[in-house]
Amino acid sequence: MTNTPRSWLKLTVQCPPEQADNVAAMLASCSAGGVEHGFTGFDHDSPWEEISVYLEQDDSLNDCLQAINDYLEYLRSHHQAVEIPPPRTEVIVDRDWNATWKKEFTPLAVAPGLIIKPTWETYEPAPGEQVIEMDPGQAFGTGHHASTRLALHLLNLLFSEAEPPATVLDAGCGTGILAMAAALWGAEKVVAIDNDPLAVEATRFNSERNQLNSVIQTSQTPLPELTSPFQAVLANITADVLLDLAPELVRLVAPGGHLILAGVLTGQQEAEIVRHFQELGLLLRQQPHQDEWVAFLFRKPHDAQS
Repeated sequence: MTNTPRSWLKLTVQCPPEQADNVAAMLASCSAGGVEHGFTGFDHDSPWEEISVYLEQDDSLNDCLQAINDYLEYLRSHHQAVEIPPPRTEVIVDRDWNATWKKEFTPLAVAPGLIIKPTWETYEPAPGEQVIEMDPGQAFGTGHHASTRLALHLLNLLFSEAEPPATVLDAGCGTGILAMAAALWGAEKVVAIDNDPLAVEATRFNSERNQLNSVIQTSQTPLPELTSPFQAVLANITADVLLDLAPELVRLVAPGGHLILAGVLTGQQEAEIVRHFQELGLLLRQQPHQDEWVAFLFRKPHDAQS
């Protein structure tokens, strides 16, 4: 008896970078396989992002397509200057779905001495290298995005200094890469929070897989309910959310501690973030760029109130 090959619909959405995280989260909610990120010129000065998802062609497909189209129409109506084109679709027939995913994910150096690898890959670390294993279903948030790599660069800088942070908060933890990196690099306590229960579950799963769950605490605790300050606070989210959360993020940085922000586009968003957080009393230490993305390392003065 011959097995019928599995059939999938690859759906690709083009969107401006500031909407990429929202679109990716929407697409990921329709598939257990995660999403892929890419870039396209698409007649704009800065590249647009391409986000793809693989949808199994079963009874739920029509509902998924309707939900995706409804969400894109919502974005168009609320961002009238942005005309997001209709999704592209392609039918994929593959006898070995896992093999298709394995071609997309290989070990990746995301920071000096830190390798992210999928669970199916074998990797022999060089002396001094540390490895984080990611679940194969967690394609979104695996360290490939520039904003994550910028945040990791700044976090690595903090842990290379004379007094590295002992306590770290990862606000909006996603799959837990920043939290796990902090734990690997020597943090004594890492609190990883997210308002998405799937993100909390992913962080918990990945921290257990990497034997870091004794250091990392995961929850959906809202920022206002956290009371103790941290020596380092990390937030890799979109610029509008960072601005909304700014007072709480600054409050949770201990005097003399640091705040790392990522997920921000260069230009107007960049200037607004710098101005806003400096007005809240923080000092800007570094501002690295990669492609059209920027991250920030702020320090709270020792004489500031937490």
